[in-house]
Amino acid sequence: MIRQFGEKLSGVNYILRPGGYIVIKNSDGNVGVISTAQGYFLPGGGQDHEESPAEAAVREAKEECGLQIEIVRMISMADEFLFAASEERYYCKRRTFFSARLIEQNPGGEVNHRLLWMTADEAASTVTHQSQRWAILMDTRVAC
Repeated sequence: MIRQFGEKLSGVNYILRPGGYIVIKNSDGNVGVISTAQGYFLPGGGQDHEESPAEAAVREAKEECGLQIEIVRMISMADEFLFAASEERYYCKRRTFFSARLIEQNPGGEVNHRLLWMTADEAASTVTHQSQRWAILMDTRVAC
């Protein structure tokens, strides 16, 4: 059973958008969160073509904020029901969350994407999406 977040409206056709996301910690144990004009998010994003969730997470972490990472383990999977106002579409974002190890942080990344390091509690209370909040807390519980 996949954990669900957000309100699933009856009669609405949701577009399934699978993706991979990471909970990554630096040497101080702080969680990496990306700040954008749209909010605060875990590194990651939607899968391309035949890409696996883990491959998407690795690619997106590099593209978004220059992180070279290694997937350590899968945390869990969750669906989040959202309306994308800019596209006027409803999505079911099927997010697979991974714990990852930081290999190297390189310069670059997407414009207007800034990587911040926060305590797990700060990150969980800051991220925009409920499923990402849940994944941070799940990773913290498993890591203990």
